[in-house]
Amino acid sequence: MQSSKPRFGMPTALWTQRREASLNWLALGLLLAAWNAAEDPGAPGPRTRPESLRGYAYVSVRAAARSADHGAVNKL
Repeated sequence: MQSSKPRFGMPTALWTQRREASLNWLALGLLLAAWNAAEDPGAPGPRTRPESLRGYAYVSVRAAARSADHGAVNKL
């Protein structure tokens, strides 16, 4: 004698509800990512390299920080 309840897996209605909820969260994540990536007209532009480092193809974070520190000291 077999019962009408499935032994394994989720019932179909529950699976579709979970799938819809997952897709809603995914859509919300994509919306937030697009919102964060959108340009803000009031935001300042990207920072450019200091004059002393423009001749180099690659610049380390340490070199950029040292250059910025030296620039601040030289301006005083």
